[in-house]
Amino acid sequence: MSDALIVLVTGATAGIGLQTATDLARLGVQVIVHGRSQEKVDQARRAIEQEGGSTSGVVFELSSLASIRRGAEDLARRFPRLDVLVNNAGVFMNERELSEDGFEMTFHVNHLAPFLLTNLLLQGPLKGPGARIVNVSSIAHSRGRMRFEDLQLTRGFQGYAAYAQSKLANILFTFELAERLPAEQVTANCLHPGVVSTKLLVEGFGMEGSDTVEEGAETSVFLATSEDVTGVTGRYFARKREVNPAPQALDVSARKQLWEISEKLSGLR
Repeated sequence: MSDALIVLVTGATAGIGLQTATDLARLGVQVIVHGRSQEKVDQARRAIEQEGGSTSGVVFELSSLASIRRGAEDLARRFPRLDVLVNNAGVFMNERELSEDGFEMTFHVNHLAPFLLTNLLLQGPLKGPGARIVNVSSIAHSRGRMRFEDLQLTRGFQGYAAYAQSKLANILFTFELAERLPAEQVTANCLHPGVVSTKLLVEGFGMEGSDTVEEGAETSVFLATSEDVTGVTGRYFARKREVNPAPQALDVSARKQLWEISEKLSGLR
């Protein structure tokens, strides 16, 4: 393996994730394509390699804490170094469903999964110096609030409320992570990708997006590779520019409370 950047993109078999992986590969990055099934990972890898890119693949289920742990172990075994983690995968659930661990699915896949995966990889190949964590959030965070009294939304579940809470959690997690990591070793930033007509948007929100999938991938690629953000950490971006998140994303006590709860729920502590 060359000295090319090694980047893991979760949820890289379709939509913005596949476009992000493809664009990174075009830049000469060694891309690790993550997906839920070997078939979809192989299909995505073939598509990227037809563009001349270099890829590897990893298969694990984000809705299972045990599967995430196996995936992290697999990655640590195969890759002595990981330069960038792009936590791109996400779901929108119209009905309340539980993961195999008993958590509301949106909260599990969109927040707990990247929380656990990131922390496990930080104990292994994602150690820097100069490593980067890129978390894909959404403008939907601005309508979210952390329901600490009922994070699993057992009462009056609404798909949008669950999604908005999970996207707010992405930002709170990013900012707390940045606070805990020395910036010269590992940086952590998050972003709004735009409003893109992905399966998530069409099926979850019942709407078409105004941005192309290429535009949706741009900010993730920028944060993963650009020298302009070397050493920059704990920031929120849109259209490759730093912007201010909603006020609730700046709540330091919520940030710390979410971290402690997430450690317990994910079994990290």
